Amino acid sequence: MQTAHPSDDGPVLDVHVPCVRCQYDLIRTHVYGKCPECGLEVMATVAQHADPQVAFLAAPESPRLASNAIIAVTVAPLLVMLAQGSGPALRTIDVLAGRGRSLPSQVERPSWIVCAVLLAIAAFLLRKGLAERANPTLRASIGSARVTRLTVGLGTWSAVLAASFVISLLDAAKSNSFAGIVLAVQLLPMVFTLLTLGPLLGRAGAMSRAYREARHGKQGAEVLTMTLAATCVLFVAAPIIERTQSPEVAGIAQIFSLVLLILSVLGLAYITANGWVIATALRAPRIDPRRWQ
Repeated sequence: MQTAHPSDDGPVLDVHVPCVRCQYDLIRTHVYGKCPECGLEVMATVAQHADPQVAFLAAPESPRLASNAIIAVTVAPLLVMLAQGSGPALRTIDVLAGRGRSLPSQVERPSWIVCAVLLAIAAFLLRKGLAERANPTLRASIGSARVTRLTVGLGTWSAVLAASFVISLLDAAKSNSFAGIVLAVQLLPMVFTLLTLGPLLGRAGAMSRAYREARHGKQGAEVLTMTLAATCVLFVAAPIIERTQSPEVAGIAQIFSLVLLILSVLGLAYITANGWVIATALRAPRIDPRRWQ
Protein backbone atom coordinates (compact mmCIF):
# COMPACT_ATOMS: atom_id res chain seq x y z
CA MET A 1 0.00 0.00 0.00
CA GLN A 2 1.22 3.48 -0.84
CA THR A 3 2.14 5.40 2.32
CA ALA A 4 2.09 8.88 0.78
CA HIS A 5 1.42 10.67 -2.47
CA PRO A 6 3.24 13.76 -3.79
CA SER A 7 1.76 17.26 -3.86
CA ASP A 8 2.92 20.82 -4.44
CA ASP A 9 3.64 21.20 -0.70
CA GLY A 10 5.41 17.86 -0.31
CA PRO A 11 4.21 14.31 0.36
CA VAL A 12 0.80 13.73 1.95
CA LEU A 13 0.17 10.73 4.20
CA ASP A 14 -2.20 8.10 2.81
CA VAL A 15 -2.13 5.83 5.88
CA HIS A 16 -3.38 6.17 9.44
CA VAL A 17 -0.51 7.49 11.57
CA PRO A 18 -1.37 8.59 15.14
CA CYS A 19 0.47 11.63 16.46
CA VAL A 20 2.96 10.63 19.14
CA ARG A 21 1.85 13.49 21.37
CA CYS A 22 -1.95 13.64 21.11
CA GLN A 23 -2.80 10.49 19.07
CA TYR A 24 -4.54 12.58 16.40
CA ASP A 25 -4.91 10.67 13.12
CA LEU A 26 -2.54 12.34 10.65
CA ILE A 27 -3.93 10.76 7.49
CA ARG A 28 -4.23 13.29 4.62
CA THR A 29 -1.74 15.54 6.46
CA HIS A 30 1.38 16.99 4.82
CA VAL A 31 4.55 15.29 6.03
CA TYR A 32 6.29 18.68 6.24
CA GLY A 33 3.44 20.25 8.21
CA LYS A 34 2.27 20.16 11.83
CA CYS A 35 -0.35 18.20 13.72
CA PRO A 36 -3.68 20.11 13.54
CA GLU A 37 -4.44 19.17 17.14
CA CYS A 38 -1.23 19.80 19.14
CA GLY A 39 1.12 21.51 16.66
CA LEU A 40 3.86 18.85 16.78
CA GLU A 41 5.80 18.49 13.53
CA VAL A 42 4.46 15.58 11.50
CA MET A 43 8.03 14.65 10.61
CA ALA A 44 8.75 13.91 14.29
CA THR A 45 5.93 11.34 14.31
CA VAL A 46 6.88 9.89 10.94
CA ALA A 47 10.55 9.50 11.90
CA GLN A 48 9.81 7.23 14.89
CA HIS A 49 6.98 5.21 13.35
CA ALA A 50 7.25 1.44 13.69
CA ASP A 51 6.36 0.84 10.04
CA PRO A 52 9.62 1.13 8.02
CA GLN A 53 7.67 2.32 4.98
CA VAL A 54 6.39 5.30 6.98
CA ALA A 55 9.66 6.00 8.80
CA PHE A 56 11.54 5.98 5.49
CA LEU A 57 9.72 9.19 4.52
CA ALA A 58 11.90 11.03 7.07
CA ALA A 59 15.23 9.67 5.83
CA PRO A 60 17.59 12.29 4.35
CA GLU A 61 18.51 11.79 0.71
CA SER A 62 22.21 12.67 1.27
CA PRO A 63 22.96 11.79 4.90
CA ARG A 64 26.69 12.49 4.61
CA LEU A 65 26.16 16.08 3.43
CA ALA A 66 23.48 16.65 6.09
CA SER A 67 25.76 15.25 8.78
CA ASN A 68 28.64 17.49 7.70
CA ALA A 69 26.35 20.53 7.80
CA ILE A 70 25.19 19.82 11.36
CA ILE A 71 28.75 19.21 12.56
CA ALA A 72 30.00 22.40 10.90
CA VAL A 73 27.37 24.73 12.38
CA THR A 74 27.91 23.36 15.90
CA VAL A 75 31.71 23.06 15.88
CA ALA A 76 32.39 26.46 14.26
CA PRO A 77 30.93 28.62 17.11
CA LEU A 78 32.91 26.59 19.67
CA LEU A 79 36.19 27.08 17.79
CA VAL A 80 35.42 30.78 17.31
CA MET A 81 34.71 31.17 21.02
CA LEU A 82 37.93 29.39 21.97
CA ALA A 83 40.00 31.46 19.54
CA GLN A 84 38.46 34.81 20.47
CA GLY A 85 38.13 34.05 24.14
CA SER A 86 41.85 33.46 24.49
CA GLY A 87 42.64 37.17 24.13
CA PRO A 88 40.17 38.50 26.75
CA ALA A 89 41.00 35.62 29.08
CA LEU A 90 44.74 36.34 28.89
CA ARG A 91 44.05 40.05 29.33
CA THR A 92 41.97 39.38 32.45
CA ILE A 93 44.67 37.15 33.91
CA ASP A 94 47.32 39.79 33.15
CA VAL A 95 45.25 42.49 34.85
CA LEU A 96 44.75 40.37 37.96
CA ALA A 97 48.46 39.48 38.00
CA GLY A 98 49.64 43.04 37.25
CA ARG A 99 51.44 42.14 34.02
CA GLY A 100 51.47 43.81 30.60
CA ARG A 101 48.98 43.22 27.79
CA SER A 102 51.13 42.73 24.68
CA LEU A 103 50.61 38.97 24.35
CA PRO A 104 46.75 39.11 24.30
CA SER A 105 46.89 41.61 21.43
CA GLN A 106 49.25 39.39 19.47
CA VAL A 107 46.89 36.44 19.91
CA GLU A 108 43.65 38.35 19.45
CA ARG A 109 44.07 40.07 16.09
CA PRO A 110 45.16 37.04 14.00
CA SER A 111 42.29 35.04 15.51
CA TRP A 112 39.76 37.32 13.80
CA ILE A 113 40.71 36.25 10.28
CA VAL A 114 40.96 32.60 11.36
CA CYS A 115 37.47 32.77 12.88
CA ALA A 116 36.12 34.50 9.76
CA VAL A 117 37.39 31.63 7.60
CA LEU A 118 35.90 29.02 9.96
CA LEU A 119 32.47 30.68 9.91
CA ALA A 120 32.56 31.04 6.13
CA ILE A 121 33.34 27.33 5.76
CA ALA A 122 30.48 26.47 8.13
CA ALA A 123 28.05 28.61 6.12
CA PHE A 124 29.19 26.93 2.89
CA LEU A 125 28.77 23.41 4.31
CA LEU A 126 25.35 24.32 5.71
CA ARG A 127 24.21 25.71 2.37
CA LYS A 128 25.54 22.67 0.54
CA GLY A 129 24.31 20.01 2.97
CA LEU A 130 20.77 21.38 3.33
CA ALA A 131 20.29 22.45 -0.27
CA GLU A 132 17.04 21.52 -2.00
CA ARG A 133 18.92 19.36 -4.50
CA ALA A 134 20.91 17.48 -1.85
CA ASN A 135 18.36 17.00 0.96
CA PRO A 136 14.89 18.27 -0.02
CA THR A 137 13.18 16.30 2.77
CA LEU A 138 15.42 17.63 5.54
CA ARG A 139 15.35 21.17 4.16
CA ALA A 140 11.57 21.15 3.91
CA SER A 141 11.24 19.77 7.45
CA ILE A 142 13.63 22.35 8.91
CA GLY A 143 12.27 25.14 6.73
CA SER A 144 14.02 27.06 3.98
CA ALA A 145 13.69 30.28 5.99
CA ARG A 146 15.54 28.79 8.98
CA VAL A 147 18.37 27.53 6.78
CA THR A 148 18.62 30.92 5.06
CA ARG A 149 18.61 32.82 8.37
CA LEU A 150 21.37 30.64 9.83
CA THR A 151 23.44 30.98 6.66
CA VAL A 152 23.02 34.77 6.75
CA GLY A 153 23.96 34.83 10.44
CA LEU A 154 27.14 32.84 9.87
CA GLY A 155 28.03 34.90 6.79
CA THR A 156 27.45 38.21 8.58
CA TRP A 157 29.48 37.09 11.58
CA SER A 158 32.30 36.05 9.24
CA ALA A 159 32.17 39.36 7.34
CA VAL A 160 32.36 41.38 10.57
CA LEU A 161 35.45 39.48 11.73
CA ALA A 162 37.14 39.74 8.33
CA ALA A 163 36.50 43.49 8.21
CA SER A 164 37.81 43.83 11.77
CA PHE A 165 41.06 42.13 10.81
CA VAL A 166 41.52 44.39 7.78
CA ILE A 167 40.83 47.51 9.87
CA SER A 168 43.22 46.30 12.59
CA LEU A 169 46.08 46.56 10.08
CA LEU A 170 45.61 50.33 9.95
CA ASP A 171 47.32 52.72 12.36
CA ALA A 172 43.96 54.10 13.51
CA ALA A 173 43.07 50.72 15.05
CA LYS A 174 46.14 50.35 17.27
CA SER A 175 44.35 51.47 20.44
CA ASN A 176 43.61 49.00 23.22
CA SER A 177 39.87 49.71 22.98
CA PHE A 178 39.62 48.37 19.42
CA ALA A 179 39.35 44.77 20.64
CA GLY A 180 36.31 45.73 22.72
CA ILE A 181 34.74 47.45 19.73
CA VAL A 182 35.20 44.31 17.63
CA LEU A 183 33.57 42.22 20.35
CA ALA A 184 30.65 44.65 20.52
CA VAL A 185 29.94 44.78 16.77
CA GLN A 186 29.83 40.99 16.45
CA LEU A 187 27.42 40.60 19.37
CA LEU A 188 24.31 40.95 17.18
CA PRO A 189 25.28 38.38 14.48
CA MET A 190 26.53 36.05 17.22
CA VAL A 191 23.22 36.11 19.10
CA PHE A 192 21.25 35.86 15.85
CA THR A 193 23.24 32.79 14.79
CA LEU A 194 22.74 30.98 18.09
CA LEU A 195 19.02 31.78 18.18
CA THR A 196 18.54 30.29 14.71
CA LEU A 197 20.76 27.30 15.49
CA GLY A 198 18.43 25.97 18.21
CA PRO A 199 15.36 25.27 16.01
CA LEU A 200 17.58 23.72 13.33
CA LEU A 201 19.02 21.25 15.84
CA GLY A 202 15.51 20.45 17.06
CA ARG A 203 14.18 19.63 13.60
CA ALA A 204 17.28 17.71 12.51
CA GLY A 205 17.24 15.72 15.75
CA ALA A 206 13.59 14.79 15.26
CA MET A 207 14.37 13.38 11.82
CA SER A 208 17.39 11.47 13.09
CA ARG A 209 15.45 10.09 16.10
CA ALA A 210 17.96 11.72 18.48
CA TYR A 211 15.12 13.34 20.42
CA ARG A 212 16.94 13.92 23.72
CA GLU A 213 19.92 15.53 22.01
CA ALA A 214 17.61 17.64 19.85
CA ARG A 215 15.76 18.97 22.91
CA HIS A 216 18.95 19.61 24.87
CA GLY A 217 20.67 21.24 21.91
CA LYS A 218 17.75 23.57 21.28
CA GLN A 219 17.40 24.54 24.95
CA GLY A 220 21.17 24.87 25.35
CA ALA A 221 21.41 27.27 22.41
CA GLU A 222 18.69 29.47 23.90
CA VAL A 223 20.32 29.59 27.36
CA LEU A 224 23.79 30.05 25.91
CA THR A 225 22.65 33.09 23.95
CA MET A 226 21.97 35.00 27.17
CA THR A 227 25.20 33.82 28.83
CA LEU A 228 27.30 34.71 25.81
CA ALA A 229 25.67 38.13 25.48
CA ALA A 230 26.37 38.89 29.16
CA THR A 231 29.99 37.77 28.70
CA CYS A 232 30.52 40.08 25.72
CA VAL A 233 28.88 43.02 27.51
CA LEU A 234 31.16 42.58 30.54
CA PHE A 235 34.30 42.38 28.42
CA VAL A 236 33.26 45.48 26.44
CA ALA A 237 32.41 47.40 29.63
CA ALA A 238 35.61 46.34 31.42
CA PRO A 239 37.62 49.50 30.51
CA ILE A 240 34.75 51.73 31.65
CA ILE A 241 34.48 49.86 34.95
CA GLU A 242 38.24 50.20 35.52
CA ARG A 243 38.09 53.99 35.05
CA THR A 244 34.92 54.71 37.01
CA GLN A 245 34.95 52.14 39.82
CA SER A 246 37.34 51.10 42.57
CA PRO A 247 40.01 48.45 41.90
CA GLU A 248 38.06 45.96 44.04
CA VAL A 249 34.89 46.34 41.94
CA ALA A 250 36.91 46.14 38.71
CA GLY A 251 38.59 42.96 39.92
CA ILE A 252 35.25 41.36 40.78
CA ALA A 253 33.90 42.27 37.34
CA GLN A 254 36.98 40.76 35.68
CA ILE A 255 36.63 37.51 37.63
CA PHE A 256 32.88 37.35 36.88
CA SER A 257 33.48 37.86 33.16
CA LEU A 258 36.13 35.13 33.18
CA VAL A 259 33.70 32.72 34.88
CA LEU A 260 31.01 33.54 32.31
CA LEU A 261 33.52 32.95 29.53
CA ILE A 262 34.32 29.49 30.90
CA LEU A 263 30.60 28.70 31.22
CA SER A 264 30.02 29.86 27.64
CA VAL A 265 32.77 27.59 26.35
CA LEU A 266 31.33 24.65 28.29
CA GLY A 267 27.86 25.43 26.94
CA LEU A 268 29.14 25.54 23.37
CA ALA A 269 30.96 22.25 23.95
CA TYR A 270 27.69 20.71 25.17
CA ILE A 271 25.84 21.94 22.07
CA THR A 272 28.65 20.58 19.89
CA ALA A 273 28.36 17.18 21.58
CA ASN A 274 24.60 17.10 20.97
CA GLY A 275 25.14 18.17 17.36
CA TRP A 276 27.68 15.40 16.90
CA VAL A 277 25.17 12.78 18.13
CA ILE A 278 22.48 14.19 15.80
CA ALA A 279 24.91 14.18 12.87
CA THR A 280 25.95 10.60 13.61
CA ALA A 281 22.29 9.53 13.74
CA LEU A 282 21.63 11.23 10.40
CA ARG A 283 24.51 9.30 8.88
CA ALA A 284 23.20 5.96 10.20
CA PRO A 285 22.03 3.71 7.34
CA ARG A 286 18.31 3.33 6.74
CA ILE A 287 16.86 0.23 5.08
CA ASP A 288 14.78 0.93 2.02
CA PRO A 289 11.28 -0.46 2.81
CA ARG A 290 11.05 -1.86 -0.72
CA ARG A 291 13.59 -4.49 0.35
CA TRP A 292 11.09 -5.80 2.87
CA GLN A 293 8.61 -6.65 0.18
